[in-house]
This record gives sequence, C-alpha cells and structure tokens, in this order.
Amino acid sequence: MGELLLRFFIGSAVCFLAFSGCGGRGQKFYLVERVIDGDTFVLKDNITVRLLGIDTPEKERPYFEEAAQAARRMLEGKKVRLEYDIEIADRYGRLLAYVYLPDGTFVNARLLEMGMAGVYSRAPNVKHADAFLTAQRKAREGKAGLWGIQIALADYYVHSKRTAVFHRPDCPFAQKISKRNLSRLATRGDALDKGLSPCRSCNP
Repeated sequence: MGELLLRFFIGSAVCFLAFSGCGGRGQKFYLVERVIDGDTFVLKDNITVRLLGIDTPEKERPYFEEAAQAARRMLEGKKVRLEYDIEIADRYGRLLAYVYLPDGTFVNARLLEMGMAGVYSRAPNVKHADAFLTAQRKAREGKAGLWGIQIALADYYVHSKRTAVFHRPDCPFAQKISKRNLSRLATRGDALDKGLSPCRSCNP
C-alpha cells in the first residue's frame, strides 16, 4: 500500500508540474517557496525537489549553513526550470531534478563550483556526471568553500566495488568490505575524481 501511495503522489506531482508553471518557448518555470537545506527545496503547492547529482553537507557538518544560505540566495522566491533524468523521484517522494534559473544558471553545477557541494551522481541518473566532476575538480583546486577545510589525510583509501562511498582504511565500515569487493585508492583526490562520496562516519 505504501508503494502504491508513493507512486500516486509522484504521478500527481508530475502531472501538476506539467500543467502549471509559466514560461515561453515550451519551457515551464515554477516558483520556489522555501529552501530546506543546500540541496532540497519546496515549490509552491508543497512539492519537494532534491537537486540531482550533488550532495551538500548535512546538519552539524562544516559548511551546512553556508550551503543552505547559498541555495536560499539563488532559489528562494525565484522561478526555476526543472530537468529530469531517468528516475523522476526518490523513495521519499521528492522530485529529482537538474535546476535552472531563468538566466540560464545551472544551480546544481553552480553549487559545485562554489565548493558548497560534492558530486553525488548515481546510476542511472548520470546525464551531467562528467560536467559535475569537472566543476568539483576546479573547486577543489581553488580550495573553494568546503574544499578549503584542512583535514588529516590517510596513507590510502578504500571502497567497495558495490558502492560509491570511500573510507579511511581503519573505518568500521571499511572493515566490513569483503576482499572480493575491496578496491584501494592511492589518494583522496583519486576517490573524488571517480565520483565517490566520502563516508559520513570516518569523514575521509
């Protein structure tokens, strides 16, 4: 029953967006009512949108507030255009979208460029994965935003071939990776350039 209700909600939201909004030349724009955090916001009529392909810091993590404020400045009270990938919504019923402002600003990429987010591209939603990695690399090289934080580096890093998360070798989650699935990475940069996300437990 829960899955059926979720599908109904998603279908209703998509239908609503298809017939609402404003804009010419086939492009529809929707008003952002409020921003929840750096990568999530709410449209008018209480439809929640999750920025696709990126991940901003969680609450209590460095740059959580900075990322949320950056998103508010760009989005709150503004009209946006939504672009979808293969999956339209997540299991929480949030629409998954690439978001553009009327002036053409690609919000997802802009947050990466500012160092307010990291890449979080997961199959099958990888339409802009390469562009996102490029934006993240430039932000890292310029030590923009969260990339300016000094952290203790490990001698090497590991990840499971079955996931897109990397760990310090002494992380409890790393210890659970089977030898068959274990992959070793020489540097943190190598992990990030592969589009892997840092473990939220060991914070590599």
